[in-house]
Amino acid sequence: MPRQATGGVLKMRDLFEFAEFLASSWRLANGDNRMPTSHGILDRALYELLSEMPEKYRKSLSFGNTRVGFRCYELADILYCAQANQLTSEPNPNYLTTAIQVTEGTARRIIRRHKVNPDIARKFGARLKLLTDKAKEKENAAA
Repeated sequence: MPRQATGGVLKMRDLFEFAEFLASSWRLANGDNRMPTSHGILDRALYELLSEMPEKYRKSLSFGNTRVGFRCYELADILYCAQANQLTSEPNPNYLTTAIQVTEGTARRIIRRHKVNPDIARKFGARLKLLTDKAKEKENAAA
């Protein structure tokens, strides 16, 4: 059974803060590699990493099965926040990924400002890439 966030309604500030954590963690661990955003790949990876993310972000996300598959209910808003803050490239329905726009130095500063150890963020970003790569391989094998 999917775990549900129990924190209640999120404030926009929480969505923007998680967007900063997500983009910065990805940049620290994966350099210029693009982050997948389609087909529920990122949703599933975030679900699998809930217990590995900093405590303050665990209640920010909720998950469930929808008519289009397993989804993180907040992810569309989080990706919007990332793009609105120019952390990621602009969305395009044809793109299956997004480019992280912040430099590694900026990513470290963002992470520190949120009182997260950059090593923890880097480890999270590396695990996120590993899980999204596995999900993409599984999807390609099924096609």
